[in-house]
Amino acid sequence: MKRRVFLSTPLRNEIDNIDRLFASVAAQDHPIDIWVIVENGSTDGSREDLANRSVPKNVRELVVLNEDTESGDYALGAKYARIVNRGFEEIKTRTDLGAEDLIGILDADSFPDPNYYSTLSAAFDANPRLGIASGKSLDEGSDKVSIHAADWVRGSCRMWRGQCMLQSGYTIGPSADTLSLARAEIDGWEAKVIDGTLFRAREVGTRSKQRYYGASAYFRGNTPAYAMLRFAKFVGYGRFGDGYDYLAGYFGDYLKRAPRLEDVPLREYFGSYISRKISRRFSRA
Repeated sequence: MKRRVFLSTPLRNEIDNIDRLFASVAAQDHPIDIWVIVENGSTDGSREDLANRSVPKNVRELVVLNEDTESGDYALGAKYARIVNRGFEEIKTRTDLGAEDLIGILDADSFPDPNYYSTLSAAFDANPRLGIASGKSLDEGSDKVSIHAADWVRGSCRMWRGQCMLQSGYTIGPSADTLSLARAEIDGWEAKVIDGTLFRAREVGTRSKQRYYGASAYFRGNTPAYAMLRFAKFVGYGRFGDGYDYLAGYFGDYLKRAPRLEDVPLREYFGSYISRKISRRFSRA
């Protein structure tokens, strides 16, 4: 099936990455129907650079939105999600999202292999319950597979089946990619990392430290045991400092009883993460 592909790119102060971003899109062997770049308050020349860019030949429509709604420091969490969603909403004003279309995020610091979208499209063809997918991620600079890459559908270069997006939506909040994936799985969709294609991106935590991710895990409803397992994983990779920051973020909010996710089904989903993971491992054995 030849699916339409729609991309939303949040971008702020990425002047050093724009050339490579456009080159990676232009190299795709699957056409891109609409590519929306949401430039948001750049001060490094990114806005001016984008104004002079030609549309890649494999992109039917390129839309650059210049906004300044989430300015300030590098934005993760709800601020980042609102910028991404602005791109999604722009796509939906220009076309009706079909059930078998693909719509997703391409961060300005993520660079997919040329076969990326064709490989993901084939994976959606093969599995009618596949709702969200990405390729494996390599950490920029080291070219090592991300420590999260084995089964983590990373948000910065992921695609949704149109029907999954229409049903489950894109949840705006801290770690929006994780919240959105959870909602899709609750609705009966599958999310998978697809073998056979890669993308390169900044290592997680490069621009926002692991303290943010620990606090986000607390907010979602993940348990202290989950936080300790994450810490152990960092230590296993020789990254004690990152693990310590993660715990500080989690238990800092835990001890002061900071607000948690109000959506009860989502919070319960994250609270049962470990038992669900164990159940899946045994079911594959």
